[in-house]
Amino acid sequence: MIAVSRLMSAPDSMRKKQKHITTSLLVTVMMVFAFSAGRLAGAAPDAASTRPVVLGYYPSWKSGLEPPQINYGQFTHICHAFIMADTSGSLKMEGNMPSRDLTSRAHAAGVKVLLSLGGMDSGVYFGPMMRDADAGERFIQAVARVMLDYEYDGIDLDWEFTSNETDKASLTRMARRFREIFREKKPGALLTSAQSGTRWACRFVDAEALLPLLDYVNVMTYDVHGPWGSHAGFNAPLHPATGDKDECSSNCVEGQIAYWEKNLKWPKNKLLVGIPGFGRGFVVNQWHESFNPKVKPGHPYLPYDKVAGMLKDGWTRSWDSAACVPWLSKSGVKEIITYDDEQSAALKGRWASDHGCAGIFFWEISQDFIAGRNALVEAASRAYEQEKGK
Repeated sequence: MIAVSRLMSAPDSMRKKQKHITTSLLVTVMMVFAFSAGRLAGAAPDAASTRPVVLGYYPSWKSGLEPPQINYGQFTHICHAFIMADTSGSLKMEGNMPSRDLTSRAHAAGVKVLLSLGGMDSGVYFGPMMRDADAGERFIQAVARVMLDYEYDGIDLDWEFTSNETDKASLTRMARRFREIFREKKPGALLTSAQSGTRWACRFVDAEALLPLLDYVNVMTYDVHGPWGSHAGFNAPLHPATGDKDECSSNCVEGQIAYWEKNLKWPKNKLLVGIPGFGRGFVVNQWHESFNPKVKPGHPYLPYDKVAGMLKDGWTRSWDSAACVPWLSKSGVKEIITYDDEQSAALKGRWASDHGCAGIFFWEISQDFIAGRNALVEAASRAYEQEKGK
């Protein structure tokens, strides 16, 4: 900034010119400050003017993918999953959690890394833990220490699932406490949350209260069907599948994102579209048929990197033109398998871009890691960028 003494001693014409420059600099500084303040408050950047978010969940357990092998250039963000807890608020960490190797390699590539908390069935301990004020605070402070000590860039809340009004308030309180700690100890840290987009899972989520606290919601637009249901169906249909039950049809990708937008009033530039790297088998002859839960399929959970081998082993790929997803079957075998491949991942990336979502995310990045590349991540990211460039 121009020194005041120099401004006052200059000729009138020069003082006017310098005053104009000084005013412009002040305006610029104020704009930068306003932007920074918005980021610290949890506001996501305008997706139209920034690189799209490409977030990958990286498991702490042994997955065959070590930090030196990760192709960091494919991602903007990585969520390291999971930190768990007991009901007393004590942390439970397994495998390579936490990992300075991961954060240092990611940072060298310009990628941010978040600690993901919870995961499947985490509501069993998160609910009781957060009802005890001391236990909840113990957990939050312990997580914050890990984040700071190992140089993570933020926290991802994956509470599956809030199941009552007390849990609903507790999730908001957890998010607010992390945001307060960020402002004091790590300004600019990110806070995200993995959430379903189904009416059932969102019934105890205070989306309005979370809006100013979270940078993004990672909408888990998969697990639409599985062994917990009553009939076979696609894991992550982009659009409603012909013949599926009404409540399931509305849980397709476009339906779940619409629920966050229209019902929960969230802006699209704070929503990420989930793309699964896995599929599921059902012991039925055709889609939407009821199955016997006591009869287990040969492929209850199928990572994408196993699909090529199955195709060589006689399985046949088919395509559902309504849902825009592939599926597998084999002559003489009573099982059909829903999954995502590069074609369906690209369509989802293109849809997310065309719809104005902030980006895409993947569960999880060891599942499509083939010959040193993430096949589904590449396909979806390329399609997102191509659509955005039109």
